Amino acid sequence: MAHIVLNEEQIQVVAQAQEQLEVRDSSGRVVGYLKPVGFTAADIAQAKRDLASDQPRYTTEQVLDYLRSLERK
Repeated sequence: MAHIVLNEEQIQVVAQAQEQLEVRDSSGRVVGYLKPVGFTAADIAQAKRDLASDQPRYTTEQVLDYLRSLERK
């Protein structure tokens, strides 16, 4: 896999990002995008809304059991 090495200033920008970043060359042309690793503030807010809802929740084992039951049909 190809890679680039960021300088310290670039590392700080990426580390503090809460959403996707545009990567541009020195002339301003978009050359790619970086998505932060981990959970964003939006991810956490959605998880809190989900927890507060009255929707049913299932464990991983319950989901796997259900999927296995579909395979048997």
